[in-house]
Amino acid sequence: MKLATWDWILIAFYGAIMLSAAAYFSRRASRSMADFFVSGRSLPWWVAGTSMVATTFAADTPLLVTSIVRSEGVAGNWIWFNFAISHALTTFFLAALWRRARVITDVELCEHRYSGVGGRGLRFFKGTLFAFVTNSIVLGWVILAMATICEEVLGLPKLVTIGASIVLATLYATISGLWGVVVTDLLQFGIAMLGSVVLMIKAFEHVGGVSGFAPTLRTLVAADGRPAMEILPNVATGVLGGFLVAIGVQWWSWKYSDGGGVLIQRMSAARDERHSVLAMLWFTFANYVLRPWPWFAVALISLFVFPELTDHKAAYPQMMTRFLGPGWLGLMMAAILAAFMSTIDTHINLASSYFVNDIYRRFLRRRATERHYVLIARLASPLFLCVGALIAVFNTSIVHLFQFLLQLVAGAGVVFLLRWFWWRINAWSEIVAMAASLLIASLLNVANSHGWFAHQFASWEIILINVVGSGVLWLTATFLTRPTERAHLVAFYRRVRPPGFWNPVAAASLADPGATSSPPPRRGDRPATDSPPVDPPSSGWAPRRRGECVLLTIVLVYSAMIGIGHLLYARWLSGALLAGLALLAALRIMVNLRGTGSGPARGRPGPAAAGNFSVDQPRRERSSRRTPGSER
Repeated sequence: MKLATWDWILIAFYGAIMLSAAAYFSRRASRSMADFFVSGRSLPWWVAGTSMVATTFAADTPLLVTSIVRSEGVAGNWIWFNFAISHALTTFFLAALWRRARVITDVELCEHRYSGVGGRGLRFFKGTLFAFVTNSIVLGWVILAMATICEEVLGLPKLVTIGASIVLATLYATISGLWGVVVTDLLQFGIAMLGSVVLMIKAFEHVGGVSGFAPTLRTLVAADGRPAMEILPNVATGVLGGFLVAIGVQWWSWKYSDGGGVLIQRMSAARDERHSVLAMLWFTFANYVLRPWPWFAVALISLFVFPELTDHKAAYPQMMTRFLGPGWLGLMMAAILAAFMSTIDTHINLASSYFVNDIYRRFLRRRATERHYVLIARLASPLFLCVGALIAVFNTSIVHLFQFLLQLVAGAGVVFLLRWFWWRINAWSEIVAMAASLLIASLLNVANSHGWFAHQFASWEIILINVVGSGVLWLTATFLTRPTERAHLVAFYRRVRPPGFWNPVAAASLADPGATSSPPPRRGDRPATDSPPVDPPSSGWAPRRRGECVLLTIVLVYSAMIGIGHLLYARWLSGALLAGLALLAALRIMVNLRGTGSGPARGRPGPAAAGNFSVDQPRRERSSRRTPGSER
């Protein structure tokens, strides 16, 4: 199908705005690594949170969701619905801690948390893995999705689209840094959501609206034979095992159990701890409640419009060409381009941050200027794109790439969480967990490919085997190796004040009030570029109230998400009741947030109080406080 003149005008207009923003922020991003990778730690919550949503809304997302719905029904999306639990936990327990840690990447935390050769080795290992493997897999499926859309809508060959994607993304990401990425994310998210909603409305008009399509909807069957419209799995269909693993295991075992690189980067870039928490809360709501149903509705209608289509990822772009006329199709292509660029730019920036901050600067060249490191980050960006492009060339399934990434480090996710709550976790716990997880996931996938066993392991079975097998190994390694040096643990504890099982370290911290909040210097270490305030006090917000907010957020997200589905299915009463339950949960969360802080702790100096998380702290008090260690 050929685009009309108006379509090309809309696409060109969006491209001009995007490149103008990149040029505008290029000078600011060039000042330092903190500016290039974490926007100078000055993002307000609504910018950081919207950027999180925009980044996770890529060109692949509607194609992935459509493939799942057509293959397994709406219930198949519990493969990622379950992550709302970990995001709720991150919001109220970890967001403030990540901001307080003042790291540029999540990998940098390794040397704040662990001492000696284990901490250094883990940082190098994770920096290499995250820069060249996990981020490259994400880049691969995002590029593959864009190639599929351009092939279906514009008739462009796959290799042409991949080449053009590399050039465009490299030009944008290397100029702007995170400054340009987050600002254009605001525009990109708006355009992408508008395009998705318009396509849903046009598709519903074709089938007679919500009420008119409801009887047909009940007859639609996914490729695996289950009713396509089911939101919760039906026990009779034999998929209960995957659902139970998703909500019982997967959310705490996946690679991003403590937030993940993209979200951690935004939390670290937030203006303060309060903005970090609110950014995660807004992201969690928008990601699971606002975004999915326009895609689900289009995917369900595509089963009626294209019942014989077997290339499920092509259904979404075919729905675009079927129902969007001139102008609207151009808007939708601009929306897809916006979503594509948002995710590509973020992952290029993130991969560069791992390479420069955790490999090049830490182990290869420690004493160069900030501008030198920014230059290296820009020069390294095309490398990561090329690796992602190769993955896109040699793969055809977005769903399989997504599932493989979930399996790859499934056994290490629990360690990423426990390191915040239990002092006994050490560097060898993480190293063994990650190595075992990579090995188990790879072997089981190879076994499936070559038929080594009569049984073909499902994705959820691989995850469960990985969690159990890796768990035995990392727990054994934890108790067979020495704990992290006590002085190092005290420094970490005073830096971030983590909750949980830290009694021996807390006692040591009180016994040595003169300790600093930075780890003891190690031979060859570079000076810290971001020194936090000394001994930030723990927030007055009790863990019980934090736990209550986690549960309320889960109720809010799932009630609102399922309620919207019932309304689109013309189940008006149940939809309204679920929406009411979600509203009550939201109101209770707001009450808790307004009563969680009390400003600076008594008897503490100003610099110490600067790290305290207080949601209801007066805005003028926060903005007027300037301490020697705080940001400008």
